[in-house]
Amino acid sequence: MSDKLTPLGELPSDWSSVELGEISAFITKGSTPTTYGFHWVEDGVPFLRSECVSDNGFIADGLSCISEDANNYLKRSEVRSGDILITITGNIGRVILYPYSLSPGNINQHIARVRVVDDDIDIGYIYCVLNTYEYRNYYNRITTGLAYPQISLAQVRETVIPKPPLKIQNRIARIHGSIDQ
Repeated sequence: MSDKLTPLGELPSDWSSVELGEISAFITKGSTPTTYGFHWVEDGVPFLRSECVSDNGFIADGLSCISEDANNYLKRSEVRSGDILITITGNIGRVILYPYSLSPGNINQHIARVRVVDDDIDIGYIYCVLNTYEYRNYYNRITTGLAYPQISLAQVRETVIPKPPLKIQNRIARIHGSIDQ
């Protein structure tokens, strides 16, 4: 566990902090299927571009489809319900939860996938934290490149998150969810 200061500032004494990489399965990004000889298809596996990840949540307008074969080839970057997606290039730090209404899909190289696997962490809570102005501002401060702004997967993995007791995480996620609806 990390005792580092978070972008949200000093933590209450009964809270700890943790890096995203410590509570997640391998944090990864995608790639472009056409680079590997695959073509877009009319109906298939949902494929998200960064424009699908907006400040206002998931936007289906940027959604394309790839074949099952392409998805299997790109298995490393498969996304499923409950995964947190963060834009890591261009307009950095936009965050969504991959919609529960979509079947498993895939992402391009402009999006990082965070799959929380720690049973002591509420996924909705992590989404709430990452979706704050403070975290968006943090990602903008650590951005490299002027013409092509970006953050690395290492920087996403090293992102320090406050870790209150699970009951508090649940309450925060529940309150945030009722506000977002």
